[in-house]
Amino acid sequence: MKNEKQIEIHGEADWIYFNTPDNKYSDPGEFKVTLKVPKAKSGELIRDINEVISTELKTKYGPSGTERLSEARKPYAVKDDVVEFKLHSKFKPILWDKNRNKLDEKINVWKGSTMWAYCKVSGYTKSIGTGATLLLGSAQIDKLVEGSPQNGECPYPKREGSALPGPKKAVY
Repeated sequence: MKNEKQIEIHGEADWIYFNTPDNKYSDPGEFKVTLKVPKAKSGELIRDINEVISTELKTKYGPSGTERLSEARKPYAVKDDVVEFKLHSKFKPILWDKNRNKLDEKINVWKGSTMWAYCKVSGYTKSIGTGATLLLGSAQIDKLVEGSPQNGECPYPKREGSALPGPKKAVY
């Protein structure tokens, strides 16, 4: 049986890849979001994640059978008064509004949106160590901040003339 636990995280979205997967590190890429949660409200979430890691450490051992593998990087980072949780999935998440209506797949959810994200904490043991990952399921948007991608196009209007002086020539 896999070492897993279902949790719900409510926070403010930072890095969001809901419409298209992030292909920077792998192909096919992953859908993902980083959720910022106030440190004061994240204790139970951290405890649940660490519990999965602890259980994984107790059941898995290193190559000699007696020594434990080291712990891998955790799926969260404490930064001052905020904890950032990193969730990811190979599958496009289903998005809902706070009134339980399914959102159009074309909506671009942007940084600053707040949401409840449902995820599975899944323990693992790999060559990098023992740890846990947060597998994104679906999300319910509390406050939606929308935007649109630029697709490599310049976001500024065409302007006439130049207010900046040309390059200076070096005097030797």
